[in-house]
Amino acid sequence: MKLRNLFSQKEEKKEEIYNTDIIPKEGIFYTENKEIGLGNIEIKLERLNRGEVFEWENMIVLNRAIGRHFITDEIKSVVNIGCGVATFEYNNASNHPEIQFIASEMDEKSTEWNKDNRPLDNVSYCTSSMDELLSGGKKYDMAVTIDVLEHVKEYKPFLEEFSKLSDYAVISTPNRERSITELSKPTYDHHVQEFNAGELYFILKMFYSDVKLYSLPNIYDEKIIKEVGIYSTYHNLIAVCRK
Repeated sequence: MKLRNLFSQKEEKKEEIYNTDIIPKEGIFYTENKEIGLGNIEIKLERLNRGEVFEWENMIVLNRAIGRHFITDEIKSVVNIGCGVATFEYNNASNHPEIQFIASEMDEKSTEWNKDNRPLDNVSYCTSSMDELLSGGKKYDMAVTIDVLEHVKEYKPFLEEFSKLSDYAVISTPNRERSITELSKPTYDHHVQEFNAGELYFILKMFYSDVKLYSLPNIYDEKIIKEVGIYSTYHNLIAVCRK
């Protein structure tokens, strides 16, 4: 009798572990968070009006780090999907005058702000879709999308199109396991889903033959970047992908 009770307790404990709400019931998609959209200039301007920063310092560092470490000498064209307020271009294009940067942002107000406030000779701002950017069989030497994937509800068709832009891509997203308190759902309202390192790696392997994950051990130091594994708990995930 006691032995039966002991086994029953173990089964109950097992059921409790596997049914815990810490693990989203629908995998990596969080139904609690509606898709609000990609980078919005109005949010940043409101922040500025309150006397706060226009752009978070760690995001500036992330964009600089990607440019510093992954723009290689042979690259002549870079396309950026979901460029927001052109943080990537503003912090990297002037260092590479020989490269043509195409910065696409579907939010028209952000694109107009970029044209008015961040004009650069080697940067073209647009609201073009990936399908439009691919017209005529066009391909680019490098494709980037920086902290956009977590805003996209249907990430599979997004990556299917994105992976056609270039044979070399850099994709960054915040690590879902950067904090144990953020496992149940994204704490930032504009994120519809988040990925841990393992999830991101195996998803991207469906589209690229070679995927390496990197991160910034210090989110405020662009000079130090480290290759990480699928169990990383560093804040950022930077996937460098090749066909």
